[in-house]
Amino acid sequence: MITLYQYPASPFCIIIDSILKFTKAEYKLVNLPYSDRRLIVKKTKGDYYKIPLLEDGKKVIWEKTDFSQDIARYLDKKFDLDLFPLELEGIQTILARYIESEVERSGFKLNDIHYKSLLPDLYDQTMMKRHKERKFGIGCLETWQSQKNKLLKQFKELLIPLDQMLSQKRFLLDNQPRFVDFDLFGIIGNYLFSGKNKFPSSLSHLHRWQQEMKKRIIANG
Repeated sequence: MITLYQYPASPFCIIIDSILKFTKAEYKLVNLPYSDRRLIVKKTKGDYYKIPLLEDGKKVIWEKTDFSQDIARYLDKKFDLDLFPLELEGIQTILARYIESEVERSGFKLNDIHYKSLLPDLYDQTMMKRHKERKFGIGCLETWQSQKNKLLKQFKELLIPLDQMLSQKRFLLDNQPRFVDFDLFGIIGNYLFSGKNKFPSSLSHLHRWQQEMKKRIIANG
């Protein structure tokens, strides 16, 4: 049995959960409290503390670097999904870094400003605030809230090149979903997770693509 240990709002967990649905395989989801990663530490014998983490029988797989896609590559190989065809390796690497850095940087802030509704437990709220402030500075969540309109504009502008790509193709790189499609699906899923943010209506090709991705994932799952 495959088990995915995750925090449901995490863009990178949404990516892996979507790929697992796409495989049609049976798997179990374990949602971890935001403030407690002891189970991850135990599973990796202290070698890792982040999410997502995948357990497949006796195998435990996690991301060795920020852009390694180790879990996605493991599932790709196990289920023969063709998410990483050799001829697309270079362009997928470049595109994934754009999606996971530039696009994600605006999207997660627009989701995180709603952290109190995402995390009803006061301790989890406080620990999330502590985590964000240690990384981005004191008062970052309040700053992002005050900059919401600016961040929304920035997020939309970063999505425009991807919308343009989708004007010519069914998916980002060709006519079937590759890893970068699931990558972007997870980043947008995180942006929309709180239910407070809306999909930019002017990005019609991206909206069509998102609906197609949902259909493919649901149909396979």
